[in-house]
Amino acid sequence: MELRQLEYFLAVIESGSFSKAATLVGVAQPALSRQMRQLEDELSTQLFYRHGRGARLTREGEQFQAVVAPILRDLTQAKSDLRDASAIPAGEISVGMPPSFSEAIGAELVTQFSAQFPHVKLHLVDGLSGFINEWLASGRIDMAVINNARRSPYIRMDYLMTMDLFLFGRRREVDALAQDAASFPTAGLSGIPLLLVGQNHGLRRALDAACRRLSLDLDIRVEVDALSALKKLILAGHGFTILPYGVIKPDLDKAEFGVRRLVDPGLRQDFMLAFSLQRPTTRAMRELARTIRDETRRALADGRLSGKIDAAEADSLDLIGA
Repeated sequence: MELRQLEYFLAVIESGSFSKAATLVGVAQPALSRQMRQLEDELSTQLFYRHGRGARLTREGEQFQAVVAPILRDLTQAKSDLRDASAIPAGEISVGMPPSFSEAIGAELVTQFSAQFPHVKLHLVDGLSGFINEWLASGRIDMAVINNARRSPYIRMDYLMTMDLFLFGRRREVDALAQDAASFPTAGLSGIPLLLVGQNHGLRRALDAACRRLSLDLDIRVEVDALSALKKLILAGHGFTILPYGVIKPDLDKAEFGVRRLVDPGLRQDFMLAFSLQRPTTRAMRELARTIRDETRRALADGRLSGKIDAAEADSLDLIGA
């Protein structure tokens, strides 16, 4: 059994087909297929079901993956750690964030991290959480802030914070709807027209799960994954939406918009610091994780973010960026 066979094996799993895996690792497809046949012969078992659309793991393949993936990850990480031990943090890091975070801490994060680590080139990517998960799982980005709605064997996640959710709409409609000047009961969501992000978004999945627990039926008029378009539709009077505070804050100075915190029960969303297991976690990435945590704490303290850091959740994890 050779190391490259194990690397090819994981590449087929990641890409879903032998042809895509061959492109990913830079070998001809017949050569990769031959290596996989030799590996299966050595193990005396079939690892993949081959079909017209690609390949998927057999039960034995899944068992083999569970053993092999951590070993290769640890080998790659050990190599990276030894290389980084005496080096100044350098290189490139691509980090993804949903709008709720990039609006609140993105500019400050880049400014502080670049000043402290000028040899690291930082690439900040803004996107919906569903897309960020896919980019992270495929190794297109190195790390990200994502919601806790989806797990993946290709991603490591460590708790970052819990964010409050708010009702957002035109000021006159929000003022007429909510008796309290600061809050709105979550049960009241069932009786109002809502414009929500689609189900590829972590916010929507978290909201749907909460409504199932509370037996709430929402009147969802339209799904909009473009934040600017969503705000324009709200401003035009088409309904209300539910968003984290970091996304809403830039608009709170505008007289047209109104906002209320959702209470009784409050709706919240957990966010995580996530790392692609397709790439080693470098010293520069650990320093960036530490900076993200520090800036998150500052944003909670000065009001750019609304929520909390659950000490019990944080203490229970082996934090990469701690």
